[in-house]
Amino acid sequence: MKKMTVLLAGAMLMMASGIASAYTFDFASTVVNGEYTSAVAGAKVETFDTNATPNLGWSWTGDYLIVSNGDNSGSYSAPAYNGVKETSDYVSVPKNLGGDVVDSVLVTNIGGLSNYLGLWWGSMDWYNTLTFYKGATTVATITGTQVAHGTADGRQYNADTNNYVNFYFGANETFDSFRMSSSLYAFEADNIAVGNVVPEPGTMMLLGLGLGGLAIFGKRRMNKEA
Repeated sequence: MKKMTVLLAGAMLMMASGIASAYTFDFASTVVNGEYTSAVAGAKVETFDTNATPNLGWSWTGDYLIVSNGDNSGSYSAPAYNGVKETSDYVSVPKNLGGDVVDSVLVTNIGGLSNYLGLWWGSMDWYNTLTFYKGATTVATITGTQVAHGTADGRQYNADTNNYVNFYFGANETFDSFRMSSSLYAFEADNIAVGNVVPEPGTMMLLGLGLGGLAIFGKRRMNKEA
């Protein structure tokens, strides 16, 4: 029931904002060695756990740091599970904050077109942003505020701001790269998963509801204006 409610909230958010991108999100996950990770079959997961470097062959371009051994000594904080910090490697954006410039990392060569991304998002902040691209076209832009259970205020141990988040896109909204951006310290994540997967029936149903709602909303708005 919780998952269905979250999915419906995602669909309603999409309708209310008027965003054309068709995506839903939920917080389903599995736990391995005290870490949240993707439960989606067929997804490829970047764990960052091979000598503190990305290990799937994706291309990382920009301002980021692979933090080793769950270190929290800098301007970043390892993702948490049940109020306990992880002790393995994770990614933090930015590595060096450059004034008022939004610092980011672009991730490409992820294995072709995908319709799913999941990540263990640590201490979600309102200034954390995920942007999805298909070629040069922006597919969707999602902030920490849109997905945090409560306020996206960067609490480092709270379950509301440390969660595994799954994003599912419609058939015409696939992506081939994504960007993690943060205008302050920091955007932390681990166990980032991508894939071209078949969403669960509940996800597809609510995605359809969201698109149907957009169509109805648009029709009513046109009738009012007429």
